[in-house]
Amino acid sequence: MFHFYNNFIKALEERHPRKSDLTNALLEILPLEKESIYRRLRKDIYFTIEEAMQIAEAWNISLDNILRIDPNKTRPFHFNMIEYVHPKEADYKILEGYNRDLALFIKDPQAKRIEVINALPRSLYCRSEPLTRFFSMKWLFQYGNTHDVMTFGNIQIPERMRKIDLEYVQLMHEIPEIQSIHDQNVIKRLIDEIRYYRSIGMVKEDEAALLKEELLKLIDYMEGITGIGSFPDSGSKFFFYLSHTWLDTEYLIFDSKLLKWSFIRILERNSIASSDKTVFDKFMNVVNSIKRSSVLMSGSNTLQQVEFFNYQRDLVSSI
Repeated sequence: MFHFYNNFIKALEERHPRKSDLTNALLEILPLEKESIYRRLRKDIYFTIEEAMQIAEAWNISLDNILRIDPNKTRPFHFNMIEYVHPKEADYKILEGYNRDLALFIKDPQAKRIEVINALPRSLYCRSEPLTRFFSMKWLFQYGNTHDVMTFGNIQIPERMRKIDLEYVQLMHEIPEIQSIHDQNVIKRLIDEIRYYRSIGMVKEDEAALLKEELLKLIDYMEGITGIGSFPDSGSKFFFYLSHTWLDTEYLIFDSKLLKWSFIRILERNSIASSDKTVFDKFMNVVNSIKRSSVLMSGSNTLQQVEFFNYQRDLVSSI
């Protein structure tokens, strides 16, 4: 029990390294007084099994991994399957929790976000409500039950979900430094998908025209932040890379003095996540390797920027 409890407390401290932040966060979950939280963290008494399960559920902590006999042979990941089209309260709570974590993360002036991606990231497509609807439709078509499939015109984003998405976009763009490594065919793949869903009747002609308009706006935005190498609203630095190698796995890494998170994107709009330092170091090795076969587009390389984004516009115009 003592081995488990030490690992459990360590997992909590990794989530909120500052004792005051950890205590306040636990007070939001458990119906306890502050002194009772202090006593549990000091190990004067233990969290009950019920309390540990409540915390684990709220913070996506794997109790199974904590119980492992040999932690050196196991690296903890957790996975939440979010229901984006018909979200339940638990789905909202998870996404709102992510946003709260980001709000803490951006307080570190040295914090970085690094993404390696071969599709448009949520931080970009969620700027547009129609593009968000398209990605939701695609996700439901690929991973939902057959009888749940909905056409683009029938997809509606709940107001609460839209608010969460827009807050997520804002927070992601306030991270002091963003490094984004994209596959050079990222827009072409999306266009191919739009054409496919149009061919099977899930996207109508006027809806395809709307998506085309939204994509052109997004390309203008991407070209703008790439040209100046920063986000105009927040001033955060932006490093945009184009990879010349196939990105078979998509990574999202958050790096700060207090928190180090690693994500692998799976099932289109979901990720498995780890706060393990060894996992983080391995992912950083992969990222640095991919950078060596990529071209930095932002801040300079003006001619390549113009050529690249004009080519993307030509592709979108063909929808």
